[in-house]
Amino acid sequence: MVTEIAIFTALPEKEEELGAGIIQGLEVIRQHPQCVSAHATRCVERPGRYMLTVGWTSLEAHIEDFRNGPLFAQWRSNINGLYESNPEVFHYQAF
Repeated sequence: MVTEIAIFTALPEKEEELGAGIIQGLEVIRQHPQCVSAHATRCVERPGRYMLTVGWTSLEAHIEDFRNGPLFAQWRSNINGLYESNPEVFHYQAF
């Protein structure tokens, strides 16, 4: 399993909207057959920052299958225009 960590920073005055959009988008991500788990957390010190954590069966499941499929556009439609630049995204694997 590979864990995707994505950090989103809300645009000013869009903090609550971004949080709501991420929550709605989780249901879209969870529809992908290679999604193992998906949840989001909000930063305590910086309430405009959110961390999305998604477990995928493999790196390819996220990078190739999900990002190139119809669910990606549907997921992003919930948060477009609510966050600064591109999110910071990295993938982790237990060792």
